[in-house]
Amino acid sequence: MSKLPPDSRPLQTRRKRKQKADAEIVLICNPRAGGRWKELAGILDAEEAEDARRIVTDSVEDIAEALGETSHDAKLLCIYGGDGTIQRILDRLNPAEMHLAMLGGGTMNVTSRWCGFSSNPTQNFLHVVRGYRSGDLMFKEIPLLEVRTGQDVRRGFTFGMGPIIRLLDAYENGPKGKVAAIGTAARAISAVWTKWPPAYRELLELMEAEVIVDGERMPHDKFSAVFANVTGQINPGVEPFVDERSRDSFFYAATAVSAREFTVAMPMLMRGWVPPDKDTLFQPHRLLERFKNPALFSDPRYVNKSAKRIEIKTSDTLFTIDGELMDVQDGALSVEMGPMIRLAVGPQSKFKQLKTLLTI
Repeated sequence: MSKLPPDSRPLQTRRKRKQKADAEIVLICNPRAGGRWKELAGILDAEEAEDARRIVTDSVEDIAEALGETSHDAKLLCIYGGDGTIQRILDRLNPAEMHLAMLGGGTMNVTSRWCGFSSNPTQNFLHVVRGYRSGDLMFKEIPLLEVRTGQDVRRGFTFGMGPIIRLLDAYENGPKGKVAAIGTAARAISAVWTKWPPAYRELLELMEAEVIVDGERMPHDKFSAVFANVTGQINPGVEPFVDERSRDSFFYAATAVSAREFTVAMPMLMRGWVPPDKDTLFQPHRLLERFKNPALFSDPRYVNKSAKRIEIKTSDTLFTIDGELMDVQDGALSVEMGPMIRLAVGPQSKFKQLKTLLTI
């Protein structure tokens, strides 16, 4: 592995060295996100990194202090880290101050891949810096979600609540890795169809909640999932939303069905196929109408639309933003539109034909 430059050492060591204060490009790195020091070394050793202000944190807890060290002259923030690293930066950054480039480097890199970046962070960094210097780097503008609970305000691209978030918490509190993830999924499926293991069956109990969308209360009080999103994608290959959002709205989906039925419908829901209302199958005289507008005949327990604000009152204690687990305060939270942000477009983006994109 290449030796890290002196000014790329952990935060407390690096403060002893003077850095270029007027760098327009800032490179902030969280190598612990994926534990991929070799890939990070490739970025730091690149010629394109010489003029950038480089900040390498010891952990995600150092991100707030690291952002405080960036100068007012910074125009482009390149982020090496996963979705959790990005989420913490969004919480602490004024999006109007600079443009962001998400290089990857974490485990999932959902947002980075959605922006068109490959799985090679070094190549992503070279693409961003060269494009920025030549004036050819493209951006797309997209709003953030703001989730408010108690006195806290959190920002991100995807919000989620329900039994699946409890399963994520169970995984995060145990061993990590692919084997552990498969084990968590297997125990969850077993608990859906049997009574074993009992602990997982409790995790899969429906979330009791009052959900108000744009001022109207939903006619359900138990949910297997509630999601909101601004990109249309929750995970690679998971694009569950069927409505079209406007510039001032976000996607949301809510399911008020049992865990067993939710599991059966999952393959359809992941692709945005809302199950039909079974009662309409016995109305052959409305067959033509059903073909013209399938949405009229979808199961009303599966809601898949767009909204400007969601309020949730619940006894559940957990929610997630971009995979990061957070606590619900005082049994209530709200999801609404946040500020606009400009994201650099990668070489694999299907939007390459435009210089600047306004995602609406």
